[in-house]
Amino acid sequence: MKRSLFRKIVIVLCFAIMLSLVACNGGDASDKETETGAVSESGSGSGSESESKHESESSSDETDEETEFVTPEISIEESDGVATVNTSKGLTYTVSGYTKLSNDKFTFTSGLEISFAPETFADKFNRFTMYYNATSAVHIYVTYKNSIGQDTVADFFLEEGDGDFSGLILDYLDRKTATEISKIIVDTCNGRKGVFSLYHLSVEQAECYVGNYGSTKYYIENERYKLGVDMSWGGAICYIEDKSCNISDLTNLVNKADEGRLIQQSYYGTSAIPGVYEPGEFNNAKWNYNPVQGGDKYGNDSRIIDVVATGDSIYIKAQPQDWSLDGAITPSYMENTFILHDDYIEVKNRFVDFSGWKHPLTTQEIPAFYTVSYLDTFAWYDGSEPWTGDTLSYRGDLNFWGDPLYANDCTFTLRQSNTESWCAWVNEADNFGMGVYVPNADVLLAGRLSYDGTKDADQGPCGYVAPLKKLQLVSYEPLEYSYLLTTGSIEEIRATFTEHKDFTANEGLDKNSVSLRLPDADIDYANIDFSNEKYSSVLIGHNSSITSIDAAEGALKAVITGIDPYATLNFKELSSTYVAEDHNTLEIVYMIPKTNAYSSYSIELFLSTGDVLTAVAGKSTVQTLVCDGEYHTLSVDLSSLSYWNGKINEIRLDFFTNSAVDDVMFIKTIKLK
Repeated sequence: MKRSLFRKIVIVLCFAIMLSLVACNGGDASDKETETGAVSESGSGSGSESESKHESESSSDETDEETEFVTPEISIEESDGVATVNTSKGLTYTVSGYTKLSNDKFTFTSGLEISFAPETFADKFNRFTMYYNATSAVHIYVTYKNSIGQDTVADFFLEEGDGDFSGLILDYLDRKTATEISKIIVDTCNGRKGVFSLYHLSVEQAECYVGNYGSTKYYIENERYKLGVDMSWGGAICYIEDKSCNISDLTNLVNKADEGRLIQQSYYGTSAIPGVYEPGEFNNAKWNYNPVQGGDKYGNDSRIIDVVATGDSIYIKAQPQDWSLDGAITPSYMENTFILHDDYIEVKNRFVDFSGWKHPLTTQEIPAFYTVSYLDTFAWYDGSEPWTGDTLSYRGDLNFWGDPLYANDCTFTLRQSNTESWCAWVNEADNFGMGVYVPNADVLLAGRLSYDGTKDADQGPCGYVAPLKKLQLVSYEPLEYSYLLTTGSIEEIRATFTEHKDFTANEGLDKNSVSLRLPDADIDYANIDFSNEKYSSVLIGHNSSITSIDAAEGALKAVITGIDPYATLNFKELSSTYVAEDHNTLEIVYMIPKTNAYSSYSIELFLSTGDVLTAVAGKSTVQTLVCDGEYHTLSVDLSSLSYWNGKINEIRLDFFTNSAVDDVMFIKTIKLK
């Protein structure tokens, strides 16, 4: 049976921890914590009450959940379009609103209604768990009675396939309970016909992982680290303390001035869809669909769907807000598993979008990472001999990454062979900081906002970095990746990441993505030959296109995924300088299949040289292409162009000026002659 991987990991860890570790009780932690209500309700991040209750749950229900769920025997009686279902686990319910019944599988499109007798769930609960099968993702609406006896409807999303799903009642964070689940309405997410089966449904009164005095923060800790998450901010990391650090007044290293800071998941999707979706604005610009774990720019909280904690690990599932809109909860789920180790923190992320929308290929933060301003210097490895102790690079003068004036200066693109993709913010004087390591990241976007060196995590000034990957969110398809956090001197940070460099390959980041990495130094940009694999990453900055090497063709294959498709040859980061006057002709050997949507195409080439650093209007040439399934050579006379002079900075290929999704172009060579 398909399981939620992250939740299963936490459940297994729970048993291991109870057998092998002593819980990190919080007498010292409680005394240390100065923020009102920031201590967990049991007195510390992993207090004995929480531990014993989880142990009690684990010895019964959780033990069953850790093992493979066995589909119970089901008997069904049908009369006048209503089916009465009895399972061997003792659950009875009726089903209506279906168009077909085959064995235990109900065919429907919307409005499949599963009803329960009042006495079925009479006990108080704040969490339910269901086992099901769905042939496509579904949207369910669960009706129960809240703590004052009112009917309440909470909606949830379920993924396709055999699955188990746990959900919390809407006022879980207020320590409320519910009774009497009376019905569940099931709709398909895509509006098409689907099949659904409910095998079992159970309820429980689970631990409420929030602090005292109305706080929504919860802490886990071990001998080295104390980590805090804020449940009202979708369970994002709001607190990391290195207990071994003796720097005066330095405790929390994570900037938490608002719900947009923190260490958290954040993703970018579609722009406006007329009549369906209209995003808001941010930073004086029209924004895109942007699920943000911490909430939206108006301060609306994300929703906690599920949470399970142990002494030094915690699993959280949240439904994030759309950043630019006011209180628009997104049709998506974010899952995190945070695990404390002796010298590092491991984070597992998972995201599923249930919107059904087609999203563009977009640069994604994996993750967004904010630190206190005191950590003033950005450090990373920018060489071609990874994990050998080669010289690091440092920048202590970075500005605001979101200002177009500084965007290029704040962008650090890794080379193809550089697997040492960690980075850190450290205080130069004290040589202490915090680093993040995301295997398979391509770019590091870093900067400082209103730098003043404060150690106060609630103040506006901060440091920021986001490891980046250019990928496309695909509705109903999980996006998964993991990363490590560690602290200490820059030497200690590097040593820890080096020791654990192979903890994951993050292969999930290669799905629906294109590389942004720069080629290694031995690439000749004047003679690009895509029959040689080493040229596979020369095109970067893709928009509405995905490129890959087609071995059978011995060529680069560009597939169009949306409007305005292009990719760029970036000469600015090369160790060698290419001068326009040395190259008077651009030759491209290409082929356009007859199966494309149109019979004729043009390509626009943006040529950026001298003081022009990137594609701008008026510095381009449009060339006609032949579409007949044969290879042709496009020859462009560059010497006739008045702006072709000085250092070559970029050549952007706008593959087709008119195109359709899934159109294809093959390119064998690109040569400057």
